[in-house]
Amino acid sequence: MFNQITTKEWDKVSYQTLGLNQEHAKKFQKFLEEKQLTHALDFGLEGITTCAHVGIIRFADFQLNILPKIIGEEDSLCLENLMFMLRYTRKLEIHSMDSAEISQTKQPFLEVLIAHYANILLNALQRHIPHQYETQEDNLPTVKGRILFAKNHLVNAANLARTYCQFDEFTPDNLLNQTLKFVSHALQKLTSVSPTRQKLLKINAVYEDVTLRPVAYAETQKIILNRNHTMFKEPLELAQMFLQNSTISFHNHTFTNLAILFDMNKLFEEFVYMALKRTYLQWNIKAQNSKQIITSINNIPNTNYTIRPDIIVNGNTIIDTKYKIIDLPNRRPSESDIYQMLAYSKFYGIKNIILCYPRHRQHYNHVTVLEDKNCSITLLTLDLHQKLTETYLQRIFYESFN
Repeated sequence: MFNQITTKEWDKVSYQTLGLNQEHAKKFQKFLEEKQLTHALDFGLEGITTCAHVGIIRFADFQLNILPKIIGEEDSLCLENLMFMLRYTRKLEIHSMDSAEISQTKQPFLEVLIAHYANILLNALQRHIPHQYETQEDNLPTVKGRILFAKNHLVNAANLARTYCQFDEFTPDNLLNQTLKFVSHALQKLTSVSPTRQKLLKINAVYEDVTLRPVAYAETQKIILNRNHTMFKEPLELAQMFLQNSTISFHNHTFTNLAILFDMNKLFEEFVYMALKRTYLQWNIKAQNSKQIITSINNIPNTNYTIRPDIIVNGNTIIDTKYKIIDLPNRRPSESDIYQMLAYSKFYGIKNIILCYPRHRQHYNHVTVLEDKNCSITLLTLDLHQKLTETYLQRIFYESFN
């Protein structure tokens, strides 16, 4: 029985709550290192502190659900808004589950991902089951393809009624279907939502003639989708995400440990960029336009330095996103953030700088931090506490940037 813990960014969770002793805590940290996620959690003496990563971690006997803190008041709204942002930035084409269904499950983030995978794969399979030519070898009563004379001599020296052959067969038992079947089988054991489980059972029934075997992420890199299989691009990418971020039980054909996390710093930056692009079609909006500021130090190689603001608008305004809580006067822009903005202004020759934050308690709309003839730095917050929709986004972005 898994211990379900739901927390939010920047919260602390004790090792005792997670059910981890010192030895298991080290194994947990090693697992995150293997998945290149050590920066997602801060390991202390008595427990962990979540950082700006949200998602799901399943390890040993616990499951940790990390939700955003500042993109919705209630947990269900946080999750809906997170899914909207992931879909909006095209990180994942996830369609949100029903709010009531989200609130009833103990592991909502994982269930949304599993439900989406089941939906898109079952829909694709109802239209088409991918077949491919696969090279096979078998000992046959009649010749098929070409004879493997060396193997035929070894196997059939005393049996002239059979011939060992190699041939191509148009079959559903290929790497693509084996990958999708294995992931479906593994997820069926994780979900606690009955409709999702039923869909995964239907998928496994459709794949009756496909071999069930553990498939590693590296193996899936060999899969090439032809033009008849493009409808399986999204379920394959989602299956690869599950495989890449998990450890596999080869005995039980399932996932043991799992960590699917998203960096909210990057997500917020891409979200603001995409929203600006869609709201202001006439603007010239560029993302992460890097500039070299130091080319060398006394001819020492590999000493180039560059700066890279998040967004440049119309060549005259820099917008730098900060996924942080700002609550003047206590929580204000850090000195390093201000120095960074001054560097942007100097090296890009741009006076107008906007520091963009998600709204926390107070709304700040173009609050001046610095104003002189060379540089103007203002603060701007975006209210992401309401349910995010295309219409709502256009309204708040139009109000904030005009």
